[in-house]
Amino acid sequence: MVLAGVGALAVFLILLTVGVVPRLRNSRELAGAAEQLRTTPLNVYVVRPERASVAGLTLAATTQAIQDSVIYARISGYLIRRYVDIGDRVTAGQLLAEVDSPEVDEQLRQARAELQQTEKALDLQRANLDLARATMARYEAADAEGAVAKQAVDQSVAMFRTAQASVAAAEANVMAYKANVQRLLALTSFQRVVAPFAGTVIQRNVDVGALITAGSPVNNIAAAPTTVTGAASGLFEVAQIDTLRVFVNVPQAYAKNVEVGMPVQVRIRGELMEPVKATVTRTSSAIDTGTRTLLTQVDIPNPSHRMLPGSFVYVDFQIGPAGTHWRIPASALVFNAQGTRVILVRAGNKLHFQNVVVGRDLGTAIDVQSGLDGNETVVKLPTVSLQEGQIVNPIAAPATNGG
Repeated sequence: MVLAGVGALAVFLILLTVGVVPRLRNSRELAGAAEQLRTTPLNVYVVRPERASVAGLTLAATTQAIQDSVIYARISGYLIRRYVDIGDRVTAGQLLAEVDSPEVDEQLRQARAELQQTEKALDLQRANLDLARATMARYEAADAEGAVAKQAVDQSVAMFRTAQASVAAAEANVMAYKANVQRLLALTSFQRVVAPFAGTVIQRNVDVGALITAGSPVNNIAAAPTTVTGAASGLFEVAQIDTLRVFVNVPQAYAKNVEVGMPVQVRIRGELMEPVKATVTRTSSAIDTGTRTLLTQVDIPNPSHRMLPGSFVYVDFQIGPAGTHWRIPASALVFNAQGTRVILVRAGNKLHFQNVVVGRDLGTAIDVQSGLDGNETVVKLPTVSLQEGQIVNPIAAPATNGG
């Protein structure tokens, strides 16, 4: 029993030694590594502020035709002929379709007949006026010799004045009926639907036999092209696409640098083609209070019709610096309760948190308006573990595209 107890104790001591010694060794190594980490300066990537220069600004937009007109009917009737379809190029004044309106034609014939009737009535009144003038002249001559009664003379004068008034009324009627005929002639001229300018038919919403209502949108075909609103509109839509335009909303921070005549480049999304050179033609000269942007129009020459209206494009501006001096990577900024700051590496490789006022956000880079003088060493990728006064080992950050 004694020997068995001694053997068990020996086995226990051996197992205890095997289990404890490695743990003690690991604890000593871990403590040494922690002490080495505590005493060894942390490596940080650093950069120098760059002087602010011209920067690219890319904004999304949609192309539009320089002129775009939806053509409505000005007269009601039935479409009897259609001469164009979508994709057809038309010239100014070219006939697009014809509308038959028999009711208006009948009204015109009736108005012409009534005009003739009033003209004949005017001739009758003028004849009565001539008779009244001659009668009045004879009575006045006889009255000078005392051959007729004074009452007869007065009656002849009254008849002459009545005839004059009747002629004036008949002339007014003739003018009114002439105006009605001219109105109906102008109305019948709208039976011919013509192109207002040279361009391309980009929408056609009617076919032969369609009932046309003056001034109303129509859509009588099964699969009609539709506008961006999703509803058919007008008889045709004609667009002039030799020149396209885009309206770009430029943020307020860049508005002062956008001027009329400024060159830009336009790229079509999803197409591998050279950017198209364009020009800023006008701005609204006012900031939209809802979006804080400046509405800017860019005209794009498109003589080959390669670019189509309605395309999603990117407009590239080259914006000069305004009110800023230095540019740093956007990753160098620290945002917390203490404000917007950067971490500087100063003498003795000690860290210092510096408050800055930022300007334009260029995506990968950001402009600094104040807080830097250009001679600082800035930590490019700060972490939450960095502390004020901490000693680090600065390493120049590798160069990357876009800062």
